[in-house]
Amino acid sequence: MKPALPRDPLPHNTENTPSGQPRCDTIGGLAVDTRRCIMGLNDPQSARNPPIEVPMRAPLLALCVISAAMPAHSAAQKSDDFCRAASGVDMVDTSQIVTPEFLDKMREIGVTTIGRYFDYEDETITGKRLRAEELPLIASYGMSLVVVFQHNNNLAETFVDWKNRGPADAREALKLAAQFGQPDNGAIYFGVDGDFVGNGAIFHTDDVLGYFEEVNRTFDAAGVSYPVGVYGSGETCFTLIGEGLAGFCWLSHSHGFTGTPEALSAGAFDIEQFLHGTCGGRPVDFNKVNEGVTAFGQWMPQ
Repeated sequence: MKPALPRDPLPHNTENTPSGQPRCDTIGGLAVDTRRCIMGLNDPQSARNPPIEVPMRAPLLALCVISAAMPAHSAAQKSDDFCRAASGVDMVDTSQIVTPEFLDKMREIGVTTIGRYFDYEDETITGKRLRAEELPLIASYGMSLVVVFQHNNNLAETFVDWKNRGPADAREALKLAAQFGQPDNGAIYFGVDGDFVGNGAIFHTDDVLGYFEEVNRTFDAAGVSYPVGVYGSGETCFTLIGEGLAGFCWLSHSHGFTGTPEALSAGAFDIEQFLHGTCGGRPVDFNKVNEGVTAFGQWMPQ
């Protein structure tokens, strides 16, 4: 069972963020009741995050208190340990084009969602960018799809260049979403694949915030309502969701990143990624959807 998270007795601040999403009340700059606010439950007209009943989140300071009173979360699990029938995982992400043979294996394991990448045509790994021919194949297996935009998002330089990369990445993501017929309630995650968010000069918190502000502005200017998700550390999730710049949290397998142990211990995430492994003849990352979470931005391809 997930722990009951503390509730803020104060009313929510309805001031809008630059993206037009309702800003949550904060303690020490971190959001309280973030999930209810970000997912639009305080604002039925929120276009970016439709109102769905999902667990609330707690501020990082409260999560530290909760996690201190709980058993420590174990180290990241290994994907290799789940390459077997009915292993209990929900999702797999892969940087290679899916095939019937691969999907046969994933169905045997119990996978119901495929994670694939949005990227530029000069993809950073051959086969990483989602192809149109994959969609009907995934659909034929009755599996849903989650997409994440990544193009050198493991480099701090990507976020230092947020004024250019934020709008450019958002436009490319929107182009692909339109090409693939992604429905309005399907999230587009953006990767922050490094320990870039935290307190202190060694971090790039303002750069990451600037990047996501530009992503949201670009989405708003295009008149779309795709929810924005973030893939990264616990602190990255807390910060961006607290600022109203993301609505879903996909924790990377790097459990040593800032805020990730607290997020895991408190159950304050949507998807948890396991360590890299090999299954179905290729490198994979298996993932587990958090207990009680049914909507994490997945969508059914056609």
